Amino acid sequence: MMAASVDLETTWGSRSLPFTVVHQDRATLRITVVPEGKVIVYAPREASTDQVTARVARRGGWITRQLERFDQWSPRTPPRQYISGETHLYLGKQYRLLVREAERTDVSLDGDRMRMWTRTGATYAHRRAILRHWYKLQAHRIFPARVDAAWPGFSSKLAQRPGLIIRQMTQRWGSFTPAGRLVLNTELVRASPELIDYVVTHEMAHGVHPDHGAPWQALMSEKMPDWRDRKAVLERQLL
Repeated sequence: MMAASVDLETTWGSRSLPFTVVHQDRATLRITVVPEGKVIVYAPREASTDQVTARVARRGGWITRQLERFDQWSPRTPPRQYISGETHLYLGKQYRLLVREAERTDVSLDGDRMRMWTRTGATYAHRRAILRHWYKLQAHRIFPARVDAAWPGFSSKLAQRPGLIIRQMTQRWGSFTPAGRLVLNTELVRASPELIDYVVTHEMAHGVHPDHGAPWQALMSEKMPDWRDRKAVLERQLL
């Protein structure tokens, strides 16, 4: 069954807090604040509007702090046009894009340059698709190794090793599904391996504790003592 979503609003003090509720087959309610400044609530299908709104209102202080932290990093990086001279991230490093016309389409790294070959007259959409496809190929090469590195720390806590799904996501860096699958955003390949490891550990910890409560935080601190620092760097670099 597909998840249903609805836009709602509550207040915390004098501040309005709009949020989107996504109903899913899950046992607990989870509130997230994404870098774009949106509040998303993942709620059990049976949760009522009043129950969800009351929970958001109770977490109003935490939500407001998250929103204010993201606001500190505005203005955000202008939208990419995928033209020569722009900088693009890959594994945490900045590369200067160099676009050239050719009979083939490809992307490669040369020192601090990211070279893209496109067909003559390639449109913005085509250039973007070329780079996104390259990022996807790199993600499928790199992410499994990061999951391999993290798995021993969770093998005694999870019933089975999670299957890995890599896909484009618009609002999250990763998730851990009720079916026990680890989902990672293709765009995460732009981050350094240390930050990729943070997201993998973050989501595996959700396989043990579904919310961000004290048990989840304790598990994160056990597996990755500097996880809060990594989280802050990820949010700054990939906005």
